[in-house]
Amino acid sequence: MKKMLLITYYWPPSGGAGVQRWLKMSKYLPEMGVQCTVLTVNAAEATYPIRDESLLAEVPEALHVVRTKSFEPLQLYGKIAGHEKIPHGGFNNVDTNTTGSKLSRWVRGNFFIPDARKGWNRYALRAARKLIADKGIETVVTTGPPHSTHLMGLLLKKEFGIKWIADFRDPWTDIYYYDQLLHTARAAKRDAALEHSVLEGADIVLAVCPSNAALFREKPGVYADKIQVLTNGFDESDFPKGQSPANDGVLKIAYTGTIAPTYNAAPVFEILAKLSIPWQLNIAGSVAPELKQAITQRALGSHVNYLGYLPHGESLSLLMRSNLLLHILPDTDKNQMGTTGKLFEYIGSGVPVLNIGPKVGDAAIFIEEAGAGATFGRSETQEILQFLNTIAAKNFQHAGRSSRFTRKAIAAQFAGLLSKA
Repeated sequence: MKKMLLITYYWPPSGGAGVQRWLKMSKYLPEMGVQCTVLTVNAAEATYPIRDESLLAEVPEALHVVRTKSFEPLQLYGKIAGHEKIPHGGFNNVDTNTTGSKLSRWVRGNFFIPDARKGWNRYALRAARKLIADKGIETVVTTGPPHSTHLMGLLLKKEFGIKWIADFRDPWTDIYYYDQLLHTARAAKRDAALEHSVLEGADIVLAVCPSNAALFREKPGVYADKIQVLTNGFDESDFPKGQSPANDGVLKIAYTGTIAPTYNAAPVFEILAKLSIPWQLNIAGSVAPELKQAITQRALGSHVNYLGYLPHGESLSLLMRSNLLLHILPDTDKNQMGTTGKLFEYIGSGVPVLNIGPKVGDAAIFIEEAGAGATFGRSETQEILQFLNTIAAKNFQHAGRSSRFTRKAIAAQFAGLLSKA
């Protein structure tokens, strides 16, 4: 079997979308002839924005998982910002307008380059060197964010001459909230240089969608042919039969994950306010305070349930009990063309999807390919209302689960790339 070492900060009991990609991959890789060892952080010392203890049960029993110590400056974040929360990506769970928040983001952007979790590297590198020597590891896979993880791959490749795959679940300097980190010109230049060293040094660079791959290919000095697209997916076993929404005449809409200020979601709620049929929106995840305020100002509070973060299984159950799944992309120049990890679970649920974003973007293409829903811009009020009424009347036919996006198919695709690395 091929022997690979996966270095990932986010691993159960960490929750959130970033865990799912490689947790699910590890489930199917042995069938593809790949023996995977996982190197991650000691959960007691980690700074996870979200914890989901239920995911520990999904870790394959035969999988060798090694945990190490870490130094986590993010533990001081709350003392600087004036609260105890670990910030989510996009800072949607904190008030970004306070002096403490601005100071903490400035410190994060200028003193912790590329990120505030780089204190894990020295402990993880020590363990990685031993694992490579003891197990005869042939390939190292680093996955980010945190993108400081990729710097370990760079060092290990130079030291051992092994194959190295850098997996980008999100962009680095092109991420939609990058400007909120308040970099100085010097810090931004240093960050870009580290990103370039990773893109140049890796044997294969993985992006989760074509738009993200295009961002990397546009970087000067990057060999375009090493950039490969490996999408996220859904696990068929996560969707048991028999769950459906109550037939009570209410249009049940679900949204899971983040809604940050840059998502510009207020126009969507203005459209929902125009619905002439009963509706209810259940949000499982983190919602920007600004959006909650906008919902209250529009007197829509009785239609919206804030469920907070749900364990993964409960989140999927919510999808299955809904009539419609809402998917909103950040309203920014670069990242609006991309997609999210949850979109594939939306597709896998068999429930119709309403995607708010560009009609030529990755999310729109994936939804159209799967026959899973429709895409509209924020200004297409009448078209969105017509689609919502179509869903309420049960006149939309979902094409079913696309086998191309199953976790098993994605694992097979990765195993093929691994054999070429």
